[in-house]
Amino acid sequence: MSFTAEVAGRFAQAALASGEGEVCAAFRRSFYLRFPGERYACIGDISLGRGPLNVLVGEVKIPALGERVSVDNAHAQVWAPPPYQPGRLNIQDLRQAARPLVPAEGLGCLIVGTHNALSGHAQPALEALERWLVGNALGAEAEQLIGLGPGLTPSGDDYLGGMLVALRACGRGVQADGLWRWLQPRLAGRTSAISAAHLAAAAAGEAHEALHDVLNGDLQLEKLDAVGHCSGWDALAGALAVLR
Repeated sequence: MSFTAEVAGRFAQAALASGEGEVCAAFRRSFYLRFPGERYACIGDISLGRGPLNVLVGEVKIPALGERVSVDNAHAQVWAPPPYQPGRLNIQDLRQAARPLVPAEGLGCLIVGTHNALSGHAQPALEALERWLVGNALGAEAEQLIGLGPGLTPSGDDYLGGMLVALRACGRGVQADGLWRWLQPRLAGRTSAISAAHLAAAAAGEAHEALHDVLNGDLQLEKLDAVGHCSGWDALAGALAVLR
């Protein structure tokens, strides 16, 4: 099976350069290809949205797991996130807009200052990260967040990814580098390789376009619902921890 890419993120472009990929995960409207070197690309139509690992094609037919797939990206538009515009996002307005929309699952509840069972379980890790953000050493409790929650990219990973993106956006690259140096060697065995690939992109400051749009003041928050099960909301919660 073969496809022609119309838009591809930077990390997806690097993966596609390896040639054919193997289908390693499949969903209703998208699928992941695995390439040598633990590189990944997510193939879908325009409803998938733009992101660092995403490849948008005109029509998607979901192949079988294990199938080899090629993607022609010779004429694809390369997507990159828009520059961060400080001051465009009003956190109080965001919380008000998010209150009726935040999913019951995941860590998105933290955006509006409420808690669920998962956020309660994660509280020691969240507090460790809060202390680190204001200049303290990163406590071992923070490791609890890695791989925490269900899904291909668990809520804890998405929260950490949102933090990495926001640190880069706010010009705190030294802290972003430090968090990634701490995080990267702890991923193996704690979370999926696909989630680790998304975190690598986040460490470079790149995530799904929906997160970047919100950080630049776009309060059409329904777009976050299209990012995984609740990944968009989880990532926004992590980003807001930095912005606060």
